[in-house]
Amino acid sequence: MGWGTRIIIAYVAGVCFILFFVVKSMMLNTEMVEEDYYSKELAYNTYIESVANAGSLAQPIAITDNDGQVEVSIDSVTAGSLSKGQVHFYNPASEKADKKLTLNPSASGRYFFDKSSFVKGKYIVRVSFELNAKPYFTEQVIFIQ
Repeated sequence: MGWGTRIIIAYVAGVCFILFFVVKSMMLNTEMVEEDYYSKELAYNTYIESVANAGSLAQPIAITDNDGQVEVSIDSVTAGSLSKGQVHFYNPASEKADKKLTLNPSASGRYFFDKSSFVKGKYIVRVSFELNAKPYFTEQVIFIQ
């Protein structure tokens, strides 16, 4: 086999190698972390205010990872009169595993979420609600096994 044939074989092997990686990269799922990141960036001042409001509560919002469930505890006085409440279980690995659940006013202020309905992995639990037209927000990382 001559040197010309070896050059052609090396060239074809290199082209096949590059095409292989192009095809593999086109098959990857590239989800964006946030779909509407620009509008969320514009609302950042509201976020800062809502985190400060949550920090100023008499009893802080607690997110506890128990054996079979995740518990969100809010002061009972606050929980009894909250509006537009939501718990967002955000999974950074997959948007399909995210869950958004509504927080209704509660006399006890304790909310329980069964872990069996979640995909295993890392979640950022984001609790947000309004009380007397003031936004409140807190978040905590949990791992569901």
